[in-house]
Amino acid sequence: MSSAWLALDEDNLILESCSEVLPATYPSAFRSEIYALLSALKALPPHSSVVINTDCASLISFWHQFIDKPFIPKLLRQPNHLLWLSVRHYFYTKQLSVTFQKVSAHSENLLNNQVDSLAKDAHFLPQPTFTPIALLKAPCIILYDSLPVEDNIRHFFKSIYEARNLLSFSSLSRFSLLAPVDTFDWEGISFWLSRSKVFTTHNNGHKGLLAFRLKILLD
Repeated sequence: MSSAWLALDEDNLILESCSEVLPATYPSAFRSEIYALLSALKALPPHSSVVINTDCASLISFWHQFIDKPFIPKLLRQPNHLLWLSVRHYFYTKQLSVTFQKVSAHSENLLNNQVDSLAKDAHFLPQPTFTPIALLKAPCIILYDSLPVEDNIRHFFKSIYEARNLLSFSSLSRFSLLAPVDTFDWEGISFWLSRSKVFTTHNNGHKGLLAFRLKILLD
């Protein structure tokens, strides 16, 4: 994943440009936009005023919803919340003044096209040697297997719980307590479950109900 930005003076002359390859667990175009915003804010001196031109409407929407107002816990349920917390950190600690302007995507805007080209060319740069956590500046960062958890935290823990349950079920540990696993005729059991009206009826054939009844049987 890569990102890029250009810094212009009041006469629209290029003062500085930045393009870089970024480490990311779940790369996406929107994450690239957030990284570019974060990188630009980090480069600004304190008490700066800046106008940011972007073709990403979601970036502007999230800014007004979660950054340019008092903190709300709902931010922690959003994907990329660690990036947004880092953006908030630099915005408030540096006391920046930020204004957004929406530009049309895929238009003849030369500067916007130049930024897109810089981001594409960055894919050919050497891969980063630092971890994603090195770019973050958040009050609390939850790590899993040495990687920051950047998704909805509640959904993340729920997915781990479901994965562990699936692993426990697929290991057949409940059956192995009764007898060796090879003792059971799994093909016959599967055939009986698929044909038995005890588990599926005309009115209650939903797979969720089947899974619920199957769980009761195993318990």
